[in-house]
Amino acid sequence: MKLPPAGEGRGLKIAYYVINLDRSPDRLAAISADAAGSGLQLQRVPAVDGALVPAEERRRVLDEAGFRRLHGKIPMDGEYGCYASHLDAFEEFLAGDADAAVIFEDDVRPTSDFLPVVEAIVAVDDWDLVKLMHHRMPALRSRRSLGGGRELGLAWFGPTGSSACYLINRRAAEVLRLHLVPMRLPYDVALERGWALGLRVRHVRPDLVTSNAATKKSLIGGTKKYAAARLAPWRRVTTLAFRTSELFRRTFYAARARDRS
Repeated sequence: MKLPPAGEGRGLKIAYYVINLDRSPDRLAAISADAAGSGLQLQRVPAVDGALVPAEERRRVLDEAGFRRLHGKIPMDGEYGCYASHLDAFEEFLAGDADAAVIFEDDVRPTSDFLPVVEAIVAVDDWDLVKLMHHRMPALRSRRSLGGGRELGLAWFGPTGSSACYLINRRAAEVLRLHLVPMRLPYDVALERGWALGLRVRHVRPDLVTSNAATKKSLIGGTKKYAAARLAPWRRVTTLAFRTSELFRRTFYAARARDRS
């Protein structure tokens, strides 16, 4: 398949962003080199270091009581930083003239067929947001083939995890910027709730990026820290109710979602 010029696909101008902490120049160098090898030029978005944000400023974005109620845990500094960083990426994208954007976190690398598959995705107007990487994909309702064994579709179950790489159009960025504040869920969970956001959220299988072994260590927090932030079982009743509702809403969305807006 002939590659489009980097940054373009079927008439759409596509911008490529990478979220990167000032204290992680090694990650930026690694993903920039990998992206260049795939014909991509990344624009850096300075990441928000959640540990350095005062509590008063954090409240402009974070609804901590809502986060505890819906997610059943205390929000970690890294979760807040990740969330706020992606909101900043929307601002960068919407301030420019690109029609769509791919947003990377800095601990991944694109596959060799990244650009041809992105071109295949944008060739059809049946998406607003496409997740290009997942922690899990238990079942996909395939809507069309992207070539090379890859499919575009809807997830029957979830959350599928990961916000490491996704494609958005301007409508999606506007909606996310408006409706993801306040923060009541981790970013990767909030991102794919097409039924709540009124967006055509789609998924690629297999993933279009892979973890970079040299930089894959999470900056959000380790397993022990994450477990320690979890609330006692009796305080997670509202979380269970929310997740049960989400299960049914996701399944209905996957079954009934239309490709055209």
